[in-house]
Amino acid sequence: MHAITNLGYLGFEVSDLARWDAFASEVLGLEVRPGLASPEGRPTRLLRMDVASHRLILVEGLADDCAFAGWRVADVAAVEAYGRQLDTLCLPWTWGSEAELALRGVERMLHFQDPEGNRHEVFCGLPEGDGPFVSPQVPSGFVTGTGGLGHIVYEVNNYPAMVDFAQRVLGLRLSDHIDMPVGPGMAIEIAFFHANERHHSFAVAPRPPFGPKKRIHHFMLEAGSISDVGRARDRCHQAGHAISMDIGQHPNDQMISFYGETPSGFFVEFGYGGVLVDDAQWQPTRYLGISAWGHQPLPPFSDMPLPPGRPSPATTA
Repeated sequence: MHAITNLGYLGFEVSDLARWDAFASEVLGLEVRPGLASPEGRPTRLLRMDVASHRLILVEGLADDCAFAGWRVADVAAVEAYGRQLDTLCLPWTWGSEAELALRGVERMLHFQDPEGNRHEVFCGLPEGDGPFVSPQVPSGFVTGTGGLGHIVYEVNNYPAMVDFAQRVLGLRLSDHIDMPVGPGMAIEIAFFHANERHHSFAVAPRPPFGPKKRIHHFMLEAGSISDVGRARDRCHQAGHAISMDIGQHPNDQMISFYGETPSGFFVEFGYGGVLVDDAQWQPTRYLGISAWGHQPLPPFSDMPLPPGRPSPATTA
């Protein structure tokens, strides 16, 4: 299967829409507007970051996790062909309902589950927004286009099954592996997959025995300048959102980024400068460690020392 062109949208079920409204607009620099009610009648938000009408869909709910990933194909015929390919794999799938299509704004969509129970949607026809997208917080804009919105990284219990799913069902190509040390003489393998020139749109990592049990570890947005990454990092920190990994660079995709905690407890990677893949020349490589430099935890803003002469936030009028 090689019909998927990019990661077109992501859907999150979130418990606090108001906090997400502020986080998306004031920290990430996205445009926020109300969406149609979900098929269950719950409030939604649509988050815009480029020429598309939206790239992220928030649905009110208790999960605080990823609800679905939308994978773009060329047209209606390609969606229908994808369904036939799923039939040959004996993988159950379902057509999207009218209410689901209306919320996403797409022309045609089918959905199915991966071995971990994550919902994946194959679609066509995401519309453009009204007028150009301009972000006061991110003047350089976001890198999308044929590369799609960014990437998503899942934490999984059955790592081999998810690696097989990425290649055999989604039809993605292996970019590389990272062996991440987790103790003396011990490492876990993370696999990265691409659908286009973006280094990876999809990655899977074994679920750690500690921390929150989320379906995803993070999703990634790529800005057009390193300065916008730095400013987003400052906004995230000053707004009181935890930064689990401060500015650093990955050895495989060369992305310079930080990781901020979203209001739902999973993370967003905000980065710049990702390497592009040329399948004619690309050779998958194995790396030791997830960071070439940086990516250290950042203390909470309230614990950071203030520069001389700067009043504390608590005493500022």
